Amino acid sequence: MQSRDHCQGADFCDEIAGESDITFKRVYGGAPPSRKIASTKSFVVIADLSPLTVGHLLILPRDHYLSFAGVVHDHLDELHGLLDWLIPKYRTTFGPPTILEHGSSPDFDHSACITHAHWHLIPIAGAAIEQAIVADGLVATELRTLAELDSPLWSKSAYFFVSYDDRHRVFPPRADLRRQYLRSVVSRPLRIPDPEWDYALIVRKNYLRSTMGQVDGWATQQERQIDHA
Repeated sequence: MQSRDHCQGADFCDEIAGESDITFKRVYGGAPPSRKIASTKSFVVIADLSPLTVGHLLILPRDHYLSFAGVVHDHLDELHGLLDWLIPKYRTTFGPPTILEHGSSPDFDHSACITHAHWHLIPIAGAAIEQAIVADGLVATELRTLAELDSPLWSKSAYFFVSYDDRHRVFPPRADLRRQYLRSVVSRPLRIPDPEWDYALIVRKNYLRSTMGQVDGWATQQERQIDHA
């Protein structure tokens, strides 16, 4: 099990903890005042700070993990409950989602700077994303259930996770892959020119604001103890 302490200097942890000096507030200047969409005891759902398309969301654990392999170990039932609530709303609003993750580990940092675990939800066909990854020479391991992400094979190493249509696949990365690799892969079906998928280059504030407008009212206190942002 990975450390669940607050990660000093990690912006996700600071934002979840309610700190005022965070990147989101500096970039968006209070419009909107928050990107939080819903929350449970152990998870927070937010809009991506630099979305690649409308509907680009993140699921984060409240506690500090480097990958969802550790999250699944500790919170699998709650995660399933959140997905059962979230996915139908997402599908109706944005279309079928693909879940993506670059899982990190303390001693393995290939192609990303992951300091706090997060899942991307994006309304792009999972098969197209998976085909692009395979075309880059990566080899998948298929998981029979999400619970199989809780394995020493994944909890102690970096990985790329792709989930759609109840299929879960994990790809070990290579050292020669570019940083923000999954964002670069998603950019291909979206026809985003290289390197405009880099979250530091183009923020696409209109996508986040459109996303927040479309998810307004998703969460109510009556639904699975999901709290409105």
